[in-house]
Amino acid sequence: MSIKPSVAIIGLGWLGEPLALTLHQQGYVVSGTTTTSEKAQRLSQAGIDAIVWDINAPQPKALPQALAAHTMIICVPPGKVEDYAHAVGSVAKLAANAGVARLIFTSATSIYGGVGNKTEADAQPDSERGERMQASEQAMHNSGVPEVLCLRLSGLVGGSREPGRFLAGRSFDGGDEPINLVALEDLLRFMPAILAKDNWPSALNVSAPHHPSRKDFYGQAAKLRGLPPPTFAGGGEGKIIDGSELSRWLQLDYSVTDWFSWLAARTA
Repeated sequence: MSIKPSVAIIGLGWLGEPLALTLHQQGYVVSGTTTTSEKAQRLSQAGIDAIVWDINAPQPKALPQALAAHTMIICVPPGKVEDYAHAVGSVAKLAANAGVARLIFTSATSIYGGVGNKTEADAQPDSERGERMQASEQAMHNSGVPEVLCLRLSGLVGGSREPGRFLAGRSFDGGDEPINLVALEDLLRFMPAILAKDNWPSALNVSAPHHPSRKDFYGQAAKLRGLPPPTFAGGGEGKIIDGSELSRWLQLDYSVTDWFSWLAARTA
């Protein structure tokens, strides 16, 4: 049996930790970073070579040896990093200098501005968040790592992210805008499939094919949790993130195709 390539995950958090455990179970040699020694010890006991590293701190001159893997996955949320594009770009350059061959960067659909259907070719940000993400993607592609894939993730749900609590009891505009979400369970199916593929594209959207209104989805999510539903004023056209290219490329369908069924099953 062939040995699967090694993977280093920068950011063993909401996505990174379960992804590391999933890949470890599938035979990958997995390392990664966390910001606490307690978590590093716990994950090391589970077979993940976890080290303590805060990318907000001054970067080392060379990538830590534990992270010099065949493939690197950067999944650090931008909200936890001061100069995001510079920080993740610095990590990617360290990876290139250490001989990392492939890099997955978890980008976001904030890179799309305007309204209407958005495919991978439509990246034209109209917000500070979107411009930051576009700069971060460019830093990945300029890093020197030979093969880079930017995964533009829609809103993340599942695991500890309970959508019934997100907006409960609060007031918002844009109740008729469509939601763009992806569930953790689909990410944990897609990521290993991506690692098994060759000839990566430069960017792919990750967004389930069901886009009900914010009002309907978050109202039902709160109701099923016994929480006060959010109230919405106004309509809003919004945008729909088309995540179908990923499915076609992998020949792997999304498991979540109806968010209301997903909510009901999660509540049960």
